[in-house]
Amino acid sequence: MSEKPPSSNSTSPSQFEWLKSIEAADRWVICVVVFLASVSLMLAWRLTKQPEGGDAAIWDYVAQGILRGQVPYRDVAEIKGPASAYLSALAMSLGKAFGLRDILAVRYMQIALGGALSSITFLVAETYLRQRFAGLIAALLPLTSVHFVSWTEGGTQPKLTMIVFGMLSLLLIAEDRPFWAGVCSMLSCLSWQPGLLFTGISVLIFSRYLTTWRDLRAVKTLAGAALPLVIVVIYFYSVGALGDLWIWTVAYNFQVYAPEGIRSPIDTVLHTWTVIQRVFRYDIVWFLGGFVALILFTILHVRLIFRTRRSLNSPGLFVDGIIFAPVIYIAFCLINLQSGPDLIPLYPFFALFAGWFVTEAASQLISEKQPTEPSEAKRLFGVLPAGAVIFLVVCVLFRAITNNQEEWTLQRQDQELRSITSLVGPNDKVFVHGSVEILLALNTSNLNPYIMWDHGKARYIADKKYGGSSEGMINDIKAGAPKIVAITRMKNIPEAAALDQWLRAQYQKLTVEGYEAWLRKD
Repeated sequence: MSEKPPSSNSTSPSQFEWLKSIEAADRWVICVVVFLASVSLMLAWRLTKQPEGGDAAIWDYVAQGILRGQVPYRDVAEIKGPASAYLSALAMSLGKAFGLRDILAVRYMQIALGGALSSITFLVAETYLRQRFAGLIAALLPLTSVHFVSWTEGGTQPKLTMIVFGMLSLLLIAEDRPFWAGVCSMLSCLSWQPGLLFTGISVLIFSRYLTTWRDLRAVKTLAGAALPLVIVVIYFYSVGALGDLWIWTVAYNFQVYAPEGIRSPIDTVLHTWTVIQRVFRYDIVWFLGGFVALILFTILHVRLIFRTRRSLNSPGLFVDGIIFAPVIYIAFCLINLQSGPDLIPLYPFFALFAGWFVTEAASQLISEKQPTEPSEAKRLFGVLPAGAVIFLVVCVLFRAITNNQEEWTLQRQDQELRSITSLVGPNDKVFVHGSVEILLALNTSNLNPYIMWDHGKARYIADKKYGGSSEGMINDIKAGAPKIVAITRMKNIPEAAALDQWLRAQYQKLTVEGYEAWLRKD
């Protein structure tokens, strides 16, 4: 099963002398070079200075809570898997040992994960496509996007962790390592639930589409997938939070989050297109080009299957996985694409297929030239993939160096938040909705586990804990008498009106740029 499928072209750029050293180099040496280059290029963007905010701040807060002895879902209600939070907690702990601020420790860990994704993407491209320069292009292309690098460097990003483990599982499938492919696929799912698709792909490939189990490959895959899941279940059961884990990662998502997120087909297409345009702008050319290349690769792959009458015992069966993964995830996005970071898992796939298209086009152009024709044309076509790699490096450096740094930086955010944090003593309580960076700055716990009421969470919380009474939920907050209350991201939340009425009666508004914060009047 580890045997690679035949390449579609016998001619490659390696016939040119100055490229032979790259083609002949050990893949692991290239892999290390890709990692170091990717980390260096991400650091060049200088986006570790960006302020805390959004989902990254929420998961950084969860990681802080873990180090304080809190348990996710029981003490902080969130809806994605726990793997990323525990990974960030580990980074914070290691950073503390070296005197590094917890937030920055997480960001440097995220940069390392970004470098790992580049390296794994390179290995996947080379293994599945047998084209080294396609892998190099795929590794570098996402780094040209300020949004991708910003999401990577901005704090804990479960979707990045999900795709790192997902791509690693695809690599292990190709290397015929079913147990570890199963382990990585479940770690992908435990980072963000859509990563379960990699477990499904692993089982399909190793069972040869559920037709054989005698070689035990599929069984080993399931055993590998079960291992991290069992560990997580045992841990949360031991701390009395297994029910909370189920409620927030499964029940809420199926009962409330998914149904409320469903749009009509037209609205879905319009929303998806709006998000893609906002994220990529001029780079939409390569993103859509990668999508078109995926379609073209799929067509050629299916034609090859029918032409060669490939059986389910074919050693190249694993190549199907590189098609299934993006197609399944695209289907997920068309059902429930929320915002730009949801596109993170598509970056390596579209970059991979864009790289395949460039190298395949160059090979086709070379093979079409007659031996009697001048060699200059062949030489030009032969260096196209290498030229694309050089162009991408230059492009990333140019964009990183010329990227205008926003005035609202982490340092500026810290300065503004001091007017809030200076008012809070060690025994004072704080209630925050949305502005979790305040809790990060204080390194303290919220008054209750519910830091977000969006997407029907407030109604769901009221039903589960307060007998369906949102008034009871708000009365619980009032009874806690928090000294500071900070409210953001309350748009379209019906329960916000009662909370606002209470705040205006009992609290005075603080003047803090970027935040709506209130101090108790007494």
